[in-house]
Amino acid sequence: MKAVVDTVKKIISPEQNWSQFLMKIIGVGVVAGIGFAGFQVYTGSQEEEEGPDDAIEVIFDEKPEKKIQVEEILNDLTRSNRDINSVWLYDWPDARNIVPVFNSPQYSRDPLPSGYWMPGDERVIGSFVLGSCTRLDRKFPNAACPIMGKEDAWGVLVVEYIKAPEDDPLCILPNKSCVRPAKVASMKISEILYLLENKK
Repeated sequence: MKAVVDTVKKIISPEQNWSQFLMKIIGVGVVAGIGFAGFQVYTGSQEEEEGPDDAIEVIFDEKPEKKIQVEEILNDLTRSNRDINSVWLYDWPDARNIVPVFNSPQYSRDPLPSGYWMPGDERVIGSFVLGSCTRLDRKFPNAACPIMGKEDAWGVLVVEYIKAPEDDPLCILPNKSCVRPAKVASMKISEILYLLENKK
C-alpha cells in the first residue's frame, strides 16, 4: 500500500520544470486511456449472444406480414409451372420432426405425412444442413430445398411434380427446371424470414 501512495505522490509532485511535469501528465493520460479502452472491450465481450433463430411458425405468429409474403411466393411458384402438383413448406423445429406450415393447393397430398424424417433420409438431411437442394427419396418426382437461417436450416420447401421435367428426369440437377424454381423460392423465403429481420 505504501508503494501505491509513493507512486501517487510522485505523479502529483511538481517537477523541476514544466516540460517534465507535462510529460508525466501525458503519460498518465495515455495509460488511463488504454486502461479505459481495454475495460470497454472487456465489458463489450461479456454481452449475451443472441440465441438461435426462431422457428418458422413463431415468425409467422409474431410477424404476419412475413407470412403473407411467403404465401405469395409459394402461390406464385405453384401457378408458374403446370407440372407442379403441390408445394409444401415445413418448419423444422428439431432434428427429427418436421411440421407443415403451408401448402398449395390447399387439399394436396402431404409428401411427408408422418411428421418426421424417415430412415433413409440421412443424405437428404445432410444436404439441407449444408444449405443444398436435393431430392427426397420418394416415388414421386420432387425437389426439396432448405430454408436457411443465419447459421442453420430451419425449414424445408418441397415441390412435388406431376411428372419430372424433360431436361432433368431425376430432379437432381441444380440448374435445371426441376430444382431451380424450388431453390429460388427457398432463397427468397430464407431472406424474408431470417435475413431481413429489421426491415418490414
